[in-house]
Amino acid sequence: MSLIGVVLKLSYQLCRHRLGPLRLNLVPLLFALASGLIWRAGGLPGEQAVLIIVLCLALVLVSLLAKRQGFIIFRRSRRTLSPSPDHLERSTERSRRRLVPDEKVAVRATGLFEVRDERRYFVEATADFATMETREHIVMARMLDSHFLVGAPKDDAGWWYVFFKPHMISEIGVGEVHFGLRARPAIKLRYRTSEGKVEPVYLSFDDLLQTQRVFEDLRRDAKVKPESMNQPV
Repeated sequence: MSLIGVVLKLSYQLCRHRLGPLRLNLVPLLFALASGLIWRAGGLPGEQAVLIIVLCLALVLVSLLAKRQGFIIFRRSRRTLSPSPDHLERSTERSRRRLVPDEKVAVRATGLFEVRDERRYFVEATADFATMETREHIVMARMLDSHFLVGAPKDDAGWWYVFFKPHMISEIGVGEVHFGLRARPAIKLRYRTSEGKVEPVYLSFDDLLQTQRVFEDLRRDAKVKPESMNQPV
């Protein structure tokens, strides 16, 4: 269980949803203000008012720090990504071989997505990774309509994409991401956009076999310096 992952996920959900015009992660500020006013009016002991205000401000600070972190933590790993022999025996031949063009691999993706002229930052969005015949890579995320703290706000609902070509990749690393109860095997890469900006993308997986396959596909023709790639054994 990853406590920090739970905090990051909760902070992300609170930052994405609103109570009227106010994002939910800032709602504790209202409680802090109300506590101060009630205390001044004599309706609340000073010690209790101070405690409530401190707790509320601490919650807001935690959410702001999580936002600065991108709501996700990636920890590189030097250990092997190779699955156990038993896992390999249970895997199908299809899951062992190299990715073929247009084959979709289910992932959770974090990064800056685009559609038309809109850009959004999503964390651990349900997505598919694929490589086209041209060797261009694509991450396709489908954001569903929101229910309370679940799914995407209405403006974000729909399909969102990340596109990058092998020559744009400047760094590839393997490890695990912390977001939610359990850490997941993951790949972190950086690519340079057509505007010259370097953007990070995190892809996390349900199992090590798929992590290995996507890693091998990404590094196949990427122009990445050896020191910019930690690779599975």
